[in-house]
Amino acid sequence: MKNDKIKIIKMKISLLFLVALMLSCSTEQTVERTPTLLKIGGPMKNSDEEVSGMDWYNDNLILLPENLNGYVFTIKKAELDSRINGNDTTTIFPEQIKLNTPNYKELVPGFDSFEGIAFRGYEVYLTIEIKFTDSMSCLLARGHIDEKTLEITVPEQNLTVIDVPTYVDNMSYESLVIDKDRVIALFEANGDSLIKSPYALSINSSGNDIMKYPLSSINYRIADATRIDKNNKFWVINYFFPGDRKVLKPSNDILASKYGNGPSHSGSNRVERLIEYEIKNGRVSLTKSAPIEIELEGEKISRKWEALARYGNEGFLIATDKYPKPYTLLAFLPNK
Repeated sequence: MKNDKIKIIKMKISLLFLVALMLSCSTEQTVERTPTLLKIGGPMKNSDEEVSGMDWYNDNLILLPENLNGYVFTIKKAELDSRINGNDTTTIFPEQIKLNTPNYKELVPGFDSFEGIAFRGYEVYLTIEIKFTDSMSCLLARGHIDEKTLEITVPEQNLTVIDVPTYVDNMSYESLVIDKDRVIALFEANGDSLIKSPYALSINSSGNDIMKYPLSSINYRIADATRIDKNNKFWVINYFFPGDRKVLKPSNDILASKYGNGPSHSGSNRVERLIEYEIKNGRVSLTKSAPIEIELEGEKISRKWEALARYGNEGFLIATDKYPKPYTLLAFLPNK
């Protein structure tokens, strides 16, 4: 009788182990990818340009600097193709294109920087970060791009105030995603220790109708987003510099706990990765896709990836802003 009970207990333990093993095998694991750096020259090479966002307009990659300097950068897709898929190892020189805006430093009290950019046809949307000593805010600006010259013009009157959900120093809405006739704006910090019920803003094209979409909580920063695909899914940059711990107050990393970490991330407090969201039924939720980690550089270097765009079905284009100095990094990140 006693032996029978022992056998039953052993069988139950074996069964539980088997179930746990099956579950672990069925869960997609995080994959770490090595970014391929693309050589760039000209003014954009200087990291003081502080590239903060990018998006495609037709076959032109448009890169937005943070500063009010009257221009954006553009790179033709053909130039990127020849470096990524061909044997061209020459330097890319991004072209400066006029960005015609009001003088926001005079017009907008607390003007700090441009942050996000997204195109819907010839319409262009920008977020403007507003910074005061003890408060933050944001503006959504709407303009248009000239299909021939690629010059961007933003009228003075096309501004919509979008309030931040909480005060986190130097953080506002950095990512824009176009969902049909609405613009989805994502706040930069959405950890559960900062915001109990995080949300994205869904804004109509004229800026007079703003709705809140519940957002899956995530630690660290959300720095930029890709366009949505046919399944209404998109990827964002999820970045953490350990020096921001007191500001961001990160709790347990649920994605690392669920999907694991790649080799370089396993031994570091730094986080450089892409995570996938889905817009569905008035919510913005994490998908079941594992994060794509960007292989870390060295033991201490943090690369502040601030700009993200899809590169067909092959992967992504990513770019840094001010750090690490002194050069802007532009890279291709494969997804397979």
